[in-house]
Amino acid sequence: MVVITTNFRERERRLDVACVSATANDLGESPCWDADARRLYWIDAWRTEVHAFDPATRETSFVDLGPALAGLPLGSIACKAGGGLIGGVKGGFHHLDLVPPAARLIAAVEADRPSTNRLNDGKCDRAGRFWCASVNTDHRTPTAALWRLEQGTAPVLMEDGLTVGNGIAWSPDDRRMYLADTLAGVVWQYDFDLASGALANRRLFVSTAHIRGFVDGATVDADGFYWAALFRGGAVAQFDPDGKLVRHIRLPVSNPTMCTFGGPDLDILNVTTASRFLDSAQRRDQPLAGHLFAITGTGARGLAEPRFGA
Repeated sequence: MVVITTNFRERERRLDVACVSATANDLGESPCWDADARRLYWIDAWRTEVHAFDPATRETSFVDLGPALAGLPLGSIACKAGGGLIGGVKGGFHHLDLVPPAARLIAAVEADRPSTNRLNDGKCDRAGRFWCASVNTDHRTPTAALWRLEQGTAPVLMEDGLTVGNGIAWSPDDRRMYLADTLAGVVWQYDFDLASGALANRRLFVSTAHIRGFVDGATVDADGFYWAALFRGGAVAQFDPDGKLVRHIRLPVSNPTMCTFGGPDLDILNVTTASRFLDSAQRRDQPLAGHLFAITGTGARGLAEPRFGA
């Protein structure tokens, strides 16, 4: 473990940023804390791997799902009620088992969209639905969408015209939902109805026009603050419930991809990062690019991760 103690002080707290993974990912994404297993899971998207970190032993491990998914890139994961994971994969939603590695298609989506589309950021709401936004990997064409999957039903198209769907999260009272279109430089806020899963009244929550970096993956803490990985910004940003930037935590890598709270007390901010988009000089300057980081001392606590089908 490599510990990088920042010089950053906020409200008299000292932040510690620790590199906790053994190896670097190509495109680390989708950290998810499993409170039952007391492990953090995350993925290496294009390598189709699911990684795990046990904070009690500091051990990391991974499972290669490439053969089970025929090499299709994996965009996001969440824990399922009853065991296993649900995954947003290029072309559809899959049930995933880690031991032994296996995958089973739940529902196909986006067969009528460009071949450069794939499912990306995904997360469960507190009614047990899995929400997943797609991305057009040309990073220019707005053919991506937001999908909602409820167990036993077909996927429902909830938003269209995105380029890089990301940043899915909900307020603690379940009255608001957040969705980022990363390279468009916006985070949208919606009125959300937990009972029906309906969205309404889309409005701007955050613009990154005057912030270094773009909002990638995100989470909301127990006080309703929105925490976002700033891709190309080398930091994690904390926004208050009105969308005001209140904290900026620097990282030793330029491309953090997603953050979530974990640990027994949900007070450790875990951040995945990417090495994929760096040239050779940048890789030399950022030897920890692609690693998983754990940030302690923020004073914030997260919310328990819901399970699909719960």
